[in-house]
Amino acid sequence: MIKNNLKIAWRNLTRNLSTSLINITGLAMGIATCLLISLYVSDEFSFDRFNVHADRIVRVVFRGTVKGGTINEAHVMPPVASTMKAELPEVEETTRLRIGGSPLFVVNNKVFHEEKMAFVDASFFRIFTLPFIKGNLSTAISSPNSAVISESTALKYFGTNDVVGRDLIIKDNTNILKITGVIKDVPQNSHFHFDVFTSLDALEDSRSDSWMTSECYTYALLSKNAPGEKLEKNLATLFDKHVATQFMAGFGMSYQEFKKTGNKIGLYLQPLTDIHLHSNFNYDLSALGIYGTFTSSALLRSLCY
Repeated sequence: MIKNNLKIAWRNLTRNLSTSLINITGLAMGIATCLLISLYVSDEFSFDRFNVHADRIVRVVFRGTVKGGTINEAHVMPPVASTMKAELPEVEETTRLRIGGSPLFVVNNKVFHEEKMAFVDASFFRIFTLPFIKGNLSTAISSPNSAVISESTALKYFGTNDVVGRDLIIKDNTNILKITGVIKDVPQNSHFHFDVFTSLDALEDSRSDSWMTSECYTYALLSKNAPGEKLEKNLATLFDKHVATQFMAGFGMSYQEFKKTGNKIGLYLQPLTDIHLHSNFNYDLSALGIYGTFTSSALLRSLCY
């Protein structure tokens, strides 16, 4: 029975060969297109989910409306991380990140141009799941001149990943970074991509107590079942309290006067897994996903005058 059906099908195909080829080609292209779209969408929705605690990690962002203009910034003030950890019981851990520029490293008399360097707090590797190949996670960024590098960078610079204890010399600079760890390369489906991580403690302004500057990408690991609405309310209260003490010196008016004119600024929490697809912030760390949008904003200081 099956053999007869196959013969009939083959005769029909060969009888109308051109039509059959068009139909088969169209069907194949349709199936291939659906598969490619499915793979692409699956990859887009997988961003940052490799982190073990992805569902409890949030990014702190800065938003506001000032004189009719909008502020949407992906980085916030230097003391936000430590203040949140100290004053909000729903927050288990916090960490910060700053882009490190493009230094020139000298290794074995060869110069390497590094474009993916970041300054981070020691707690960074306790929040994000970036497995260590060499070195100790808990002590990797324990001193100002320590550095953790990716496996591909270790192989490029030294030809081996067994490089803990080796030096990274910055060209035309007295600073020497000591390699304290090697991690697997940051996955492609991450909203940040860096190959060299060094201590944020090396930057003096990382210890600034100013709530008037915005420069640190800040993340928080929330406790399990942390109440979202209550946390947002507590964060707003925390922000108003600390900003109010510095606002007069920074802008020549009290924080209360600033808000009475209809202006509104504050800190908000963005789930880690929403960053790639649903961000509309300036100064983001990577290109946005298929649903991401770009919006224009001005700095708070320029809008206030």
